[in-house]
Amino acid sequence: MTSHSKYISAFARAVGVAAAVAVACAYSYAVWRAAAYAWAAGLRFYASDLISPDAVRSAAHCLFLGVLVFVLPRFAGVGLPRVKNAGWAAYGYAALAAVAGIAVAANHVRPFFSSPFAGKGPLFFTLGPLAWELLWPGFAYGFATALAGPRATARVYHALVALLTLAGTAWYAPLMRGLNPLETVTFIGLSLATSFLSLTLRRRTGSIWPGLAGHVRVKFFLTWRTNRKMKARRNRAFSNVKTPFAECLAVIYNGGPG
Repeated sequence: MTSHSKYISAFARAVGVAAAVAVACAYSYAVWRAAAYAWAAGLRFYASDLISPDAVRSAAHCLFLGVLVFVLPRFAGVGLPRVKNAGWAAYGYAALAAVAGIAVAANHVRPFFSSPFAGKGPLFFTLGPLAWELLWPGFAYGFATALAGPRATARVYHALVALLTLAGTAWYAPLMRGLNPLETVTFIGLSLATSFLSLTLRRRTGSIWPGLAGHVRVKFFLTWRTNRKMKARRNRAFSNVKTPFAECLAVIYNGGPG
Protein backbone atom coordinates (compact mmCIF):
# COMPACT_ATOMS: atom_id res chain seq x y z
CA MET A 1 0.00 0.00 0.00
CA THR A 2 1.43 3.39 -1.00
CA SER A 3 1.77 6.28 1.41
CA HIS A 4 -1.09 8.11 -0.30
CA SER A 5 -3.33 5.08 0.08
CA LYS A 6 -2.49 4.88 3.78
CA TYR A 7 -3.44 8.52 4.31
CA ILE A 8 -6.67 8.09 2.36
CA SER A 9 -7.53 4.96 4.34
CA ALA A 10 -6.77 6.67 7.66
CA PHE A 11 -8.89 9.69 6.67
CA ALA A 12 -11.79 7.47 5.64
CA ARG A 13 -11.64 5.59 8.94
CA ALA A 14 -11.55 8.85 10.90
CA VAL A 15 -14.59 10.11 8.98
CA GLY A 16 -16.36 6.82 9.71
CA VAL A 17 -15.63 7.08 13.44
CA ALA A 18 -16.84 10.70 13.49
CA ALA A 19 -20.01 9.66 11.66
CA ALA A 20 -20.63 6.84 14.17
CA VAL A 21 -20.28 9.25 17.11
CA ALA A 22 -22.56 11.76 15.35
CA VAL A 23 -25.20 9.06 14.82
CA ALA A 24 -25.00 8.08 18.51
CA CYS A 25 -25.42 11.73 19.55
CA ALA A 26 -28.34 12.24 17.15
CA TYR A 27 -30.01 9.05 18.39
CA SER A 28 -29.55 10.13 22.01
CA TYR A 29 -31.02 13.57 21.29
CA ALA A 30 -34.00 12.06 19.45
CA VAL A 31 -34.79 9.75 22.37
CA TRP A 32 -34.44 12.64 24.82
CA ARG A 33 -36.85 14.79 22.80
CA ALA A 34 -39.32 11.92 22.40
CA ALA A 35 -39.23 11.23 26.14
CA ALA A 36 -39.77 14.94 26.86
CA TYR A 37 -42.80 15.06 24.56
CA ALA A 38 -44.21 11.86 26.05
CA TRP A 39 -43.77 13.27 29.54
CA ALA A 40 -45.48 16.54 28.64
CA ALA A 41 -48.27 14.72 26.80
CA GLY A 42 -49.42 12.68 29.77
CA LEU A 43 -46.78 10.59 31.53
CA ARG A 44 -46.21 13.46 33.97
CA PHE A 45 -49.54 12.61 35.61
CA TYR A 46 -47.96 9.32 36.77
CA ALA A 47 -44.92 11.02 38.33
CA SER A 48 -43.47 9.27 41.39
CA ASP A 49 -40.14 8.31 42.92
CA LEU A 50 -39.85 5.67 40.19
CA ILE A 51 -41.40 7.44 37.21
CA SER A 52 -39.62 10.61 36.09
CA PRO A 53 -38.50 12.14 32.77
CA ASP A 54 -35.01 10.70 33.28
CA ALA A 55 -36.44 7.24 33.98
CA VAL A 56 -38.60 7.40 30.85
CA ARG A 57 -35.59 8.36 28.73
CA SER A 58 -33.43 5.59 30.22
CA ALA A 59 -36.19 3.01 29.76
CA ALA A 60 -36.56 3.99 26.08
CA HIS A 61 -32.81 3.65 25.57
CA CYS A 62 -32.75 0.23 27.24
CA LEU A 63 -35.66 -0.93 25.07
CA PHE A 64 -34.17 0.20 21.75
CA LEU A 65 -30.60 -0.81 22.55
CA GLY A 66 -31.75 -4.11 24.04
CA VAL A 67 -33.35 -5.00 20.70
CA LEU A 68 -30.14 -3.96 18.94
CA VAL A 69 -28.15 -6.29 21.18
CA PHE A 70 -29.98 -9.25 19.66
CA VAL A 71 -29.44 -7.92 16.13
CA LEU A 72 -25.77 -6.90 16.44
CA PRO A 73 -24.43 -8.63 19.57
CA ARG A 74 -20.74 -8.52 18.62
CA PHE A 75 -20.67 -4.70 18.75
CA ALA A 76 -22.49 -4.39 22.09
CA GLY A 77 -19.77 -5.69 24.40
CA VAL A 78 -22.18 -7.86 26.40
CA GLY A 79 -19.98 -10.95 26.48
CA LEU A 80 -18.03 -12.27 29.44
CA PRO A 81 -15.32 -9.81 30.51
CA ARG A 82 -11.61 -10.57 30.70
CA VAL A 83 -11.53 -9.55 34.34
CA LYS A 84 -7.81 -10.15 34.74
CA ASN A 85 -7.15 -7.37 32.23
CA ALA A 86 -9.17 -4.75 34.14
CA GLY A 87 -6.04 -3.61 35.99
CA TRP A 88 -5.89 -0.09 37.42
CA ALA A 89 -9.27 0.92 35.96
CA ALA A 90 -11.11 -1.43 38.33
CA TYR A 91 -9.24 0.03 41.32
CA GLY A 92 -9.94 3.51 40.00
CA TYR A 93 -13.69 2.83 39.95
CA ALA A 94 -13.55 1.36 43.45
CA ALA A 95 -11.71 4.47 44.70
CA LEU A 96 -14.22 6.78 42.97
CA ALA A 97 -17.15 4.92 44.56
CA ALA A 98 -15.44 5.09 47.96
CA VAL A 99 -14.87 8.84 47.64
CA ALA A 100 -18.50 9.37 46.60
CA GLY A 101 -19.73 7.31 49.54
CA ILE A 102 -17.51 9.13 52.04
CA ALA A 103 -18.57 12.54 50.69
CA VAL A 104 -22.28 11.70 50.93
CA ALA A 105 -21.88 10.21 54.42
CA ALA A 106 -20.01 13.33 55.57
CA ASN A 107 -22.74 15.49 54.04
CA HIS A 108 -25.33 13.67 56.14
CA VAL A 109 -23.37 14.48 59.30
CA ARG A 110 -22.52 18.09 58.44
CA PRO A 111 -24.24 19.29 55.24
CA PHE A 112 -21.99 21.06 52.77
CA PHE A 113 -23.80 20.39 49.46
CA SER A 114 -27.47 20.16 48.49
CA SER A 115 -27.64 16.56 47.15
CA PRO A 116 -29.58 17.51 43.98
CA PHE A 117 -30.20 13.86 42.99
CA ALA A 118 -31.22 12.62 46.43
CA GLY A 119 -34.37 10.51 46.35
CA LYS A 120 -34.31 9.94 42.59
CA GLY A 121 -35.24 6.30 43.10
CA PRO A 122 -33.63 2.99 42.06
CA LEU A 123 -34.19 3.50 38.33
CA PHE A 124 -31.78 6.45 38.42
CA PHE A 125 -28.81 4.28 39.45
CA THR A 126 -29.83 1.13 37.55
CA LEU A 127 -31.58 1.90 34.25
CA GLY A 128 -29.63 5.12 33.74
CA PRO A 129 -26.14 3.54 33.91
CA LEU A 130 -27.33 0.53 31.89
CA ALA A 131 -28.61 2.77 29.09
CA TRP A 132 -25.39 4.79 29.10
CA GLU A 133 -23.14 1.71 29.10
CA LEU A 134 -25.05 0.10 26.24
CA LEU A 135 -24.83 3.23 24.11
CA TRP A 136 -21.28 4.55 24.66
CA PRO A 137 -18.94 1.77 25.88
CA GLY A 138 -21.22 -0.69 24.12
CA PHE A 139 -22.30 0.14 20.58
CA ALA A 140 -20.49 3.46 20.06
CA TYR A 141 -17.13 1.98 21.11
CA GLY A 142 -17.84 -1.28 19.28
CA PHE A 143 -18.59 0.43 15.98
CA ALA A 144 -15.73 2.90 16.41
CA THR A 145 -13.13 0.19 16.96
CA ALA A 146 -14.50 -1.80 14.02
CA LEU A 147 -14.15 1.27 11.80
CA ALA A 148 -10.63 1.91 13.13
CA GLY A 149 -9.63 -1.51 11.80
CA PRO A 150 -7.69 -4.47 13.20
CA ARG A 151 -4.33 -2.73 12.68
CA ALA A 152 -5.20 0.23 14.90
CA THR A 153 -2.47 1.17 17.37
CA ALA A 154 -2.78 1.79 21.09
CA ARG A 155 -2.84 5.54 20.38
CA VAL A 156 -5.94 5.10 18.25
CA TYR A 157 -7.76 3.24 21.03
CA HIS A 158 -6.75 5.87 23.56
CA ALA A 159 -8.05 8.58 21.23
CA LEU A 160 -11.36 6.73 20.86
CA VAL A 161 -11.68 6.49 24.63
CA ALA A 162 -11.02 10.24 24.96
CA LEU A 163 -13.50 11.14 22.21
CA LEU A 164 -16.27 8.93 23.59
CA THR A 165 -15.58 10.16 27.12
CA LEU A 166 -16.45 13.70 26.01
CA ALA A 167 -19.48 12.53 24.01
CA GLY A 168 -20.69 10.33 26.86
CA THR A 169 -20.38 13.19 29.34
CA ALA A 170 -22.47 15.41 27.07
CA TRP A 171 -25.17 12.70 27.27
CA TYR A 172 -25.79 13.82 30.87
CA ALA A 173 -26.64 17.39 29.88
CA PRO A 174 -30.40 16.98 30.64
CA LEU A 175 -29.54 16.04 34.24
CA MET A 176 -27.77 19.37 34.73
CA ARG A 177 -30.94 21.43 34.43
CA GLY A 178 -31.48 23.43 37.59
CA LEU A 179 -28.04 22.79 39.12
CA ASN A 180 -26.08 25.71 40.48
CA PRO A 181 -22.61 26.42 38.98
CA LEU A 182 -20.68 24.50 41.67
CA GLU A 183 -22.97 21.47 41.41
CA THR A 184 -22.70 21.59 37.60
CA VAL A 185 -18.89 21.61 37.66
CA THR A 186 -18.83 18.80 40.23
CA PHE A 187 -21.28 16.69 38.24
CA ILE A 188 -19.33 17.24 35.01
CA GLY A 189 -16.13 16.15 36.74
CA LEU A 190 -17.83 13.05 38.14
CA SER A 191 -19.34 12.24 34.73
CA LEU A 192 -15.96 12.62 33.01
CA ALA A 193 -14.41 10.25 35.55
CA THR A 194 -17.13 7.58 35.25
CA SER A 195 -17.13 7.86 31.44
CA PHE A 196 -13.37 7.50 31.20
CA LEU A 197 -13.23 4.55 33.61
CA SER A 198 -16.14 2.71 31.95
CA LEU A 199 -14.66 3.14 28.48
CA THR A 200 -11.23 2.08 29.71
CA LEU A 201 -12.72 -1.05 31.26
CA ARG A 202 -14.51 -1.77 27.98
CA ARG A 203 -11.21 -1.42 26.12
CA ARG A 204 -9.29 -3.59 28.56
CA THR A 205 -11.88 -6.31 29.30
CA GLY A 206 -13.91 -6.33 26.07
CA SER A 207 -17.17 -6.04 28.00
CA ILE A 208 -19.46 -3.37 29.48
CA TRP A 209 -20.25 -5.30 32.67
CA PRO A 210 -17.26 -4.25 34.85
CA GLY A 211 -17.92 -0.61 33.96
CA LEU A 212 -21.63 -1.01 34.66
CA ALA A 213 -20.91 -2.43 38.12
CA GLY A 214 -18.75 0.58 39.00
CA HIS A 215 -21.17 3.03 37.41
CA VAL A 216 -24.09 1.72 39.47
CA ARG A 217 -22.10 1.97 42.70
CA VAL A 218 -21.15 5.60 42.07
CA LYS A 219 -24.66 6.66 41.03
CA PHE A 220 -26.19 4.87 44.00
CA PHE A 221 -24.53 7.28 46.42
CA LEU A 222 -25.94 10.26 44.52
CA THR A 223 -29.51 9.12 45.34
CA TRP A 224 -29.16 9.01 49.12
CA ARG A 225 -31.95 11.05 50.62
CA THR A 226 -31.41 14.16 52.71
CA ASN A 227 -30.85 13.20 56.32
CA ARG A 228 -33.43 13.82 59.03
CA LYS A 229 -31.38 16.55 60.72
CA MET A 230 -31.43 18.67 57.56
CA LYS A 231 -35.18 18.13 57.15
CA ALA A 232 -35.82 19.00 60.79
CA ARG A 233 -33.74 22.17 60.45
CA ARG A 234 -35.71 23.25 57.39
CA ASN A 235 -39.02 22.41 59.07
CA ARG A 236 -38.09 24.58 62.04
CA ALA A 237 -37.17 27.43 59.71
CA PHE A 238 -40.71 27.49 58.25
CA SER A 239 -42.76 26.25 61.23
CA ASN A 240 -43.38 29.72 62.65
CA VAL A 241 -44.48 31.24 59.34
CA LYS A 242 -47.93 30.05 58.33
CA THR A 243 -48.26 31.49 54.85
CA PRO A 244 -48.85 29.84 51.48
CA PHE A 245 -45.35 30.91 50.45
CA ALA A 246 -43.78 29.16 53.45
CA GLU A 247 -45.79 26.02 52.75
CA CYS A 248 -44.59 26.06 49.15
CA LEU A 249 -41.00 26.32 50.34
CA ALA A 250 -41.56 23.40 52.69
CA VAL A 251 -42.89 21.31 49.81
CA ILE A 252 -39.91 22.24 47.61
CA TYR A 253 -37.29 21.47 50.26
CA ASN A 254 -38.80 18.50 52.06
CA GLY A 255 -41.06 16.82 49.55
CA GLY A 256 -44.15 17.53 51.69
CA PRO A 257 -45.86 20.19 53.78
CA GLY A 258 -43.92 21.51 56.75
